[in-house]
Amino acid sequence: MTAGLKPYRAYKDSGVEWLGKVPTHWSVTRLKYSLANIVEQAANLSQADIVVALENVESWTGRVMLSDSAVAFDSQLKRFQAGDILFGKLRPYLAKVAQLARGGSCVGEFLVLRPRHGNVVGQYFEHLLRSRPIIEAVTASTYGAKMPRTDWQFIGGMPVVHPPPIEQAAIVRFLDHADRRIRRYIRAKEKLIGLTGGVGLIQEFRTRLIADMVTGKLDVREAAAELPQVDPLAIVDTRSGHGDAADGSLSREGAASTEIGRPRDSVREESKIKRGRNVRV
Repeated sequence: MTAGLKPYRAYKDSGVEWLGKVPTHWSVTRLKYSLANIVEQAANLSQADIVVALENVESWTGRVMLSDSAVAFDSQLKRFQAGDILFGKLRPYLAKVAQLARGGSCVGEFLVLRPRHGNVVGQYFEHLLRSRPIIEAVTASTYGAKMPRTDWQFIGGMPVVHPPPIEQAAIVRFLDHADRRIRRYIRAKEKLIGLTGGVGLIQEFRTRLIADMVTGKLDVREAAAELPQVDPLAIVDTRSGHGDAADGSLSREGAASTEIGRPRDSVREESKIKRGRNVRV
């Protein structure tokens, strides 16, 4: 899967200890210049509205499992739009980061982050925020012994890499392709031996792969360009409970749940950028 991938030709010091060296043509800016923290209180929810709590988001994968049963929430709810990134600020070491394909409401323990301009590919920044280097840096900033949490002041002020938009889209495209292959391998292995002993190592490989891609340790531009040109809307979301990319069940909590995937527009994003159009995700 990573055979043939090589580092970029030239690197520079990012000036950030935990980030290390980054490709020379990538910029390093504070996150708040790429993503805005949206605080829009939700009121008068309808029965059709979805509400996302921390327990609905699977750690390290971004899969969202919504229960059909009514749930009472203690905290104030916030609105989010399709394409916004939800970042769990309570116990950030759990890496509860997700991007949904539809709008709704979420508990106050999520930051609602929205791309500021067309040079931000939302799917790339979702992967970036859920990558191990970012999660470890954020976790080190937490306060509170029993209920450690972080805040936007720290996260927004974090220096992060910002590749050119076309490379953001290429990274997303490659990671989506790799993720589908990894899921198929996991399902085949579980079906063959009926055990999940090796799944942990595979999950760790996926986590490491994402971190290397989004921080510029490996150049995926040529590999992504060779992937089949497929309409992203025709690709079954790897977080859905249907089709070739599914993990075999709607939810780990039972069939009464619904899994909501994030938008998969990386191929369309890349083609638009190539034509010189600004794209807002």
